[in-house]
Amino acid sequence: MRAAATQDKARRQRRGQGFTLIELIASLVILGFLGVFAGYTFTLGARSTLNAKLAEESAQKAQIALARIASELRDLNGGPASSGTAARISATSIAYTSADTRLPGTTLQPRILAYDTEGKRITLTVAGAAYTLVDGVASCTMSADSTYAPTLSVRFTLKESGANFSLTVTPRGVINPPASS
Repeated sequence: MRAAATQDKARRQRRGQGFTLIELIASLVILGFLGVFAGYTFTLGARSTLNAKLAEESAQKAQIALARIASELRDLNGGPASSGTAARISATSIAYTSADTRLPGTTLQPRILAYDTEGKRITLTVAGAAYTLVDGVASCTMSADSTYAPTLSVRFTLKESGANFSLTVTPRGVINPPASS
């Protein structure tokens, strides 16, 4: 009798030492779900970080361009022919002369702020040389309002972030109201 009881006890101990097949399958399924959830969370975090970095870079590019555009338009003193004439404006460009002698080019040379639709960029042309202020521009409009004091507005949208940026400047000096071209 003792031998049979000892054998039963040994069998029970052997069975209790490992996992059954159903326990192994259930564990693998649970680990699979946890892995999918962890992978999705990691991917979402990485994507969010990348999007935040792109938005920051786009905003910085736009802010630098807006600062230069404001500097240019603040010192506008006339149109492309001479300082006493009106600045020429269209939906995608502003042609003018500047009173600021610190800016490159002479004050008598026309300066053109323009949206290049093919290159998707905003350029500043001084003495025939075009300089890119910001690239990756989806759309851009330029306008003038002469209701009270003449003001010039530039609005653009960047492709990468889809963010809209705008600037309205009142030139420092007394100028003729801008003329549409």
